[in-house]
Amino acid sequence: MVVYHRPMTSSELNREAPSGTVDTAFVLKFEPLYVLTDLESEIFSEVGPKTKVRESFKRKHFLKVAEWKAIGVLSGLEELSSDDIDFVTGVALDEDTPNRFRLPLLQMLPGVGIPMASTLLTVVNPKKFSIMDSRALTVLHDFNLVPTDNPSHMDYQTYRKLMKSLAKGANCAPIDLYRALIAYSRLDRD
Repeated sequence: MVVYHRPMTSSELNREAPSGTVDTAFVLKFEPLYVLTDLESEIFSEVGPKTKVRESFKRKHFLKVAEWKAIGVLSGLEELSSDDIDFVTGVALDEDTPNRFRLPLLQMLPGVGIPMASTLLTVVNPKKFSIMDSRALTVLHDFNLVPTDNPSHMDYQTYRKLMKSLAKGANCAPIDLYRALIAYSRLDRD
């Protein structure tokens, strides 16, 4: 039997979470521990800006993001046509497309799940969007800031707003907060 879960919304976030757990000190402590690979650096410094100007992903840039974020499904994503990638990402990145439709549009591409879709959005606009994956959610869940560590059970818009709020409170960009969360998730805390 398949059980479908409705994504969590902002009204279901834990408002009683301890304050100051994911703050400036957290980001200053953990973000420097994040190892920025050459591939990731290229994606954010070259691919993202080029894609923003073009307003859609070229196939080679799309696959470069997939190589970094979705290596497990890369072979399936390599089967996607350039036209499909260009069309779907073009609609998703169009300035007139409401934010709530962007992630579902990208997920129309076979093999593109929430982590990959949120990464595609973040690469193009890292100040507006945030990568949502199970590692980042697990840390936020451990700090009682979200009710789940499963991306398919969390509303992306709610997550995005939480990340923007936490980043603003920590005086950093959402991508810096994401990197701090990932670095924290990799620590051996046993």
